[in-house]
Amino acid sequence: MLEIGNINSLLVIDILPFGYTLAISEDTPSEQKVFLPIDDAKGKKELEQSVDAYVYYSQDGSLHASEKPIAIKVNDFAVLTCTGVTDFGAFFDWGLERDLLVPRSLQHKPLDEGLSSVVYLIHDEDNHKMIGCTKLHRFLEETTDELSPGEEVDLLIFDETSLGFKAVINKRFQGLLFKSDLFRTVKIGERCKAYVKEVREDGKINLSLQKLGSNARKDLAQQILDDLDAHGGLSTLTDKSPSEEIQAHYHVSKGAYKRAIGNLYKQKKITISKTHIKLNK
Repeated sequence: MLEIGNINSLLVIDILPFGYTLAISEDTPSEQKVFLPIDDAKGKKELEQSVDAYVYYSQDGSLHASEKPIAIKVNDFAVLTCTGVTDFGAFFDWGLERDLLVPRSLQHKPLDEGLSSVVYLIHDEDNHKMIGCTKLHRFLEETTDELSPGEEVDLLIFDETSLGFKAVINKRFQGLLFKSDLFRTVKIGERCKAYVKEVREDGKINLSLQKLGSNARKDLAQQILDDLDAHGGLSTLTDKSPSEEIQAHYHVSKGAYKRAIGNLYKQKKITISKTHIKLNK
C-alpha cells in the first residue's frame, strides 16, 4: 500500500512528455498510480527504474510525487515557517509548490507570517488532502508509566507558558521544562536531548536539561578533572565565574558546577582560589 505523506519506493511504469507514472508494481490499480512531474524528479528516469519519492495529493486530489526534500511526514512533527495568513488559515513552507494549510480551527494560537511553529501533519483520507495542525496536545499523551526519572529523551520545544516550556518527548509524550530549572535559553522549535526529572503521581512528566543524581555529579567531576589535565592543571573557571561561561564550557548550571568543584575540593583533588582552580598531583 502507498503511504501518503511519506517516502515510497516506486517503479517507473510509464514515461510522459511532462513527467513519469509511478506505481508499486505493474499491476497496480489506476487509483494507486502516482504522477512525478519532471520538475520534481532528480534526473531522467528509465522504465522499471526504482524511485524513492514523497507521495502527496495535488490540488485536484490526485496522487503526485516529489524527489525534493520534504520537511514533514504524516503523523509527525516539524518546525515550519509561516508564509502567509488569511481569514480561514495560515500557510507553511514544507518543500512543495503549494504551501501547507493550517486551518484556523486547528491553530493553537494566532500565527504570524515569517515566524516558525511546530506543526503536526494530518492525512485527511476522506477529502484526499493533507493539512497541518498546531494544537499538538491532540496527538500527544500527557501521562505515562513508561518513562523513569533520569531517563534520556529527545525533545522538541513547541510552546511557552508562564511556568516553562512544553515539549514533545520522543514524538509521543508531552512534558514540561520549568523556567526555574533552566540554566540556558531555549526557544520554540529547538530539538535537544533532555532527562526525565520526575513522573508525577498524576503521570505527567517534568523534564530537565541536565543529568540528575549521583551519576551526573560523577560525570561532571570527571569532565572537570579531564579538562584540568588537558590544560596544564589550571583553569580560570571558578565558582565566581559568570554562569554563561560555565554553561558554554560544560553545558550545566552554575549551581551544578559549584557543587562539583566543591566535592573535588573536599576530596583534595583540586585547590580553589579567587582566580583559578588547580589540579592537585
